[in-house]
Formats: sequence, C-alpha cells, structure tokens
Amino acid sequence: MVIKWGRHGHFLACSGYPECKNTKEFKKSVDGKVEILKQETTSEKCDECGSPMVVKRGRFGKFLACSRYPECKHTRSISTGVKCPEKGCGGNLVERRSRRGKMFYGCSNYPKCNHASWNKPIPTPCPECKNPTLSKNSRRKMALFCMSQ
Repeated sequence: MVIKWGRHGHFLACSGYPECKNTKEFKKSVDGKVEILKQETTSEKCDECGSPMVVKRGRFGKFLACSRYPECKHTRSISTGVKCPEKGCGGNLVERRSRRGKMFYGCSNYPKCNHASWNKPIPTPCPECKNPTLSKNSRRKMALFCMSQ
C-alpha cells in the first residue's frame, strides 16, 4: 500500500493499480505511524442480500453501502430519522447534495414522492400544532419552525 492524494485528501492505495483497486482511509499519529481507520458499521441490513451496511464517503457525502461489495452493490442514503410529511408517502427524509454541492433534505421514495427542503428536519414535535417535526432554518442560528406551515 502507498500513500496517495485525492480530492478528499490522503488515502492508502494498492501499488498494483489498475489491476488492484483496493483503497483504505488512514490517519497518522504524532510519531508518524500510519493507522488504518476501521469502517463505520451500522445495525441496518442490506435490502438485497441481508448483509450489514457500512458507512462510506463519496463525492456527494456519506452514504450506506453493502459490506459485501463488489458482489452486492446496493447503496442507500443515510436517514435523518424523520418521516416524510407528505400524506400517504411513508418514506424518510434523507440528506442529499445538489449538483452544485448544496445540502438539501429529500424523501427516500423519490421519484414517487418529490418532497424536498433546504431546511434540516428535527424530530421534535411542534409545541403549538403537535406536528411531529420541526425544521431548522439553515441561514439563522437555532431558528426552528413548524414544517406544516
């Protein structure tokens, strides 16, 4: 393995590229020792093969991928834990990035459901109307408002 530089910073890569495309994330300790970072695992299972899902990082941010890659190539966005506010949808709001790199929150059932918002959903009920979700305005610090308005 050799240290290479990419668009997300330094990483370890196999010296036998392109035949071997193995890469690993790492960190250097103060004394210069290289430590390979372990993949973040989750309790979620792959919808296609039932294997555990791991957190990976790509050009559009973090996402969940099957731990059996390349045999199973199933991926999924990381959920915010908030249900989609559209009636009869049943999906969850997930963090996404636009083509220009700006974060937004859209329904996991896209393209069936087109709900999207620039404001981050917070799984806290509204004190006035009892709507199950508040939203945090991205331009102001701690400006919470009801998603039903």
